[in-house]
Amino acid sequence: MSNNIKRNKIIAASVVMAMCLCSCFVMLDNDGSDAASDPSYGTISEFNLAPGFRWTYTPTYPSDLSVSTSILKQGTNTSSGTSSNITTGSWATISGSTVTVTVPSNASVGTVYDIILKATTSTGGVSQTAYQYIRANITSGLTASGTASDVILGSSATVSLSASSSMGSVAWSVTSGKTLPAGLSLSGSSVTGTPITVGANIIYLTASAKGQSVNVTIPFTVYNVIKGGSAETLKSYGTTVSSTAVSQTGSDLGVTWSVTSGTLPSGFSLSSSTGVVSGSSAVKQSTVVTITGTSHNGPAQTATKQITIQSEPKLTSITGDDTILTYSGNGNVTETYASSVTGTSTLTWSLVGAPSGVSIDNTGKVTVTGSAAVTAGTNFTVKATSQYGQSITKSVRLTVEGVLDLSGADSVSTTAGTAKTSAYSATGGSGNTFSIVDNNAPSGVTVSINSSTGQLSMNGSAPAGSFTVGVKVTSAAGQTDTITVTCQILSVLVYTSTPSNGVIAYAV
Repeated sequence: MSNNIKRNKIIAASVVMAMCLCSCFVMLDNDGSDAASDPSYGTISEFNLAPGFRWTYTPTYPSDLSVSTSILKQGTNTSSGTSSNITTGSWATISGSTVTVTVPSNASVGTVYDIILKATTSTGGVSQTAYQYIRANITSGLTASGTASDVILGSSATVSLSASSSMGSVAWSVTSGKTLPAGLSLSGSSVTGTPITVGANIIYLTASAKGQSVNVTIPFTVYNVIKGGSAETLKSYGTTVSSTAVSQTGSDLGVTWSVTSGTLPSGFSLSSSTGVVSGSSAVKQSTVVTITGTSHNGPAQTATKQITIQSEPKLTSITGDDTILTYSGNGNVTETYASSVTGTSTLTWSLVGAPSGVSIDNTGKVTVTGSAAVTAGTNFTVKATSQYGQSITKSVRLTVEGVLDLSGADSVSTTAGTAKTSAYSATGGSGNTFSIVDNNAPSGVTVSINSSTGQLSMNGSAPAGSFTVGVKVTSAAGQTDTITVTCQILSVLVYTSTPSNGVIAYAV
């Protein structure tokens, strides 16, 4: 063999090797291992492609060769084996040297589609052929889903998004024409926030990857909050009373209420649907109960409310005088007041509008000192308040008398058989009455006085020596003043002698 022939054979072998090296590429299987090999057409180059997607490939060759590319064989491979299992197919087309693989949108996931390319050249009079084995594994492409938990108003939402694509990274967006529920926002692949709309809410999102998109609808419900409310005290005095309805803010919760601490007293009941405690009693008692509302819809939640129930007999009136009468400097005057109803809770006594010098103790005793700051009638109120919130009042009039002063003659004289009067009067005091005291009149002498007018009368049928009586005035408050009157009943002026023979004087 000549040297030229040997040289041509070496060149031809080198060209074939270069074509094979340039036209074949290796991809990894899904498990990361090298692709399988077909003894007839070399190593299989695999890639993933989703239904509805298109893949293009333009092989390259050594620049000194003029190469023609064609599809030798294509179709589904029934067992993902060698080229002998390729059936008829038409997903791949070639234009020039560019191969386009279009997967029908209804292609079954898991399908294996094989394409064998054939490259031929006759450059420099040397004919060469090379093959490239290409495999498209039909995968599911983009999948996306999402869930959101129901929430209680005021709580943050928990939204879980899941997406995968064999065609690349997935991007999330709010579906065109939709908005997120108020209070929520989308950032990357996370929806966060606190929804504010009670009731049904829907999140509309779109997951996109390599031109493929999937709309995801995520419903959830926002439920109202059970509100037990502030502690409340019910006071019953034999009349029906009710607590305020708890503000569970809606029927969406399906709340029921029950007593969870303490016991409702006789005469009271709880509405399980409204949480209202109502009833009546006149028995002295104080009871504390706790009611708890439990939701039956949405996330589990409870709320409590404390209710104190106090009952007792009804207070009706206060016993005791309507008036208190005293006088300045009289010291302490007292009057005790009490409730006409027994069996109530502890009473607290107080005065309303009382002048200085008037006080009341915890037994209802009113004390007026001698320096009470009134000189004329004034009204004040005695008030009794029970421990359980009842109160009754009584109006009392207080009168402080002025200083009692008696005036009139301190001596009275008359003649036997002639009545004598003398007028006495008093200033200060009130409701003053007059009387005779320390009457030293002798037998047969009468001394009296009109109790209301102070008119003194004295009469005696026979002369009497000097004697004394006391004229006394007494006020309604008990003041007194007395004048000691010296009295005389004189003889009637008469001649006690008659003319008789006596010395006769003769005229000279």
